Amino acid sequence: MSTREEAQELLGKLYSCMPTAFYNKLEAAHRGFGFVLSYLEQARGEVIAGDIAKKLNVSTARIAVLLKKMEQSGYITRRSSAKDARRTVVEITPAGVELIDEMREQTLKKVALLLDRVGKKDIDTYLRISSQIRELMDE
Repeated sequence: MSTREEAQELLGKLYSCMPTAFYNKLEAAHRGFGFVLSYLEQARGEVIAGDIAKKLNVSTARIAVLLKKMEQSGYITRRSSAKDARRTVVEITPAGVELIDEMREQTLKKVALLLDRVGKKDIDTYLRISSQIRELMDE
């Protein structure tokens, strides 16, 4: 059985070797503009602002602020729904499509660089072990 000290040491090592900056950049892209743009690009039919809030698990007020910034930047448009004027329909603009394409390309370049420097075999090993650790930590 592992000691408390061994567990604390391992926890520190696990934390120190997490590529947090890389993951934070990816997560930020998906939480903010990138997530909304990707969601809009893939959506079928009308997308209501409230649906985006539910998908992101944030308040409608927070989404309203994000959508306002995105609209001011020219990445989306907002309008009242023809079915229900109380609901706001959100649509991606050509500038939004261009931005999400650029974001995806930058992410793919970073992942390709990671594969080149670390190697597919080591990445696969890392992912396998990380999955095992995550499963155990979720228990």
